Amino acid sequence: MYVTAFLPNLIAFACGQAAAWHYLRTGRSWVGSLLTLGVWSLLDAWLLARYVLAAETAVLRVLALGLQGLAAVAVAWLAFALWRRRWSVAARARPQRFRAALAAFLRGEWAAAQSGYRALVRTDPWDTAAWVGLGDALARAGDGKGATRCYRRAAGVDVGGKFADLLQLRLGVRRAA
Repeated sequence: MYVTAFLPNLIAFACGQAAAWHYLRTGRSWVGSLLTLGVWSLLDAWLLARYVLAAETAVLRVLALGLQGLAAVAVAWLAFALWRRRWSVAARARPQRFRAALAAFLRGEWAAAQSGYRALVRTDPWDTAAWVGLGDALARAGDGKGATRCYRRAAGVDVGGKFADLLQLRLGVRRAA
């Protein structure tokens, strides 16, 4: 039976952990941390229930389905995010959408700029330039806390360090204000 079999649950754990590691390595640390915590906790609970406590099949079924379900959701969520980031219609229109948001920002239309940048980060949460743009638009509109959150998010997803100097400057200005 699948709830007592070791290999299917080990495979589910490995898939969930691989998705969590991808999030951790690409700057989405809060998602990766929560997935890691959930997958490890469920695997540990299943192992203890199965091999130490000799729990009933009903308990093992709940724990195994929880582990397998979390792993399946994590992998599907990551696959969808990567598809949305690279091959969706919104991703192909990213340059035009970014230009429109930047043009609204330069015209002083803070609400339109925020809306444009929010749409970009919803499509691609790893888009550092869009996070910086959203932070700038929020700062100009007077939302300093929101701007700081966006700059921190941008620093988190900028694993290559391309925007490190700009983000250090923006965060330093926010701290001084």
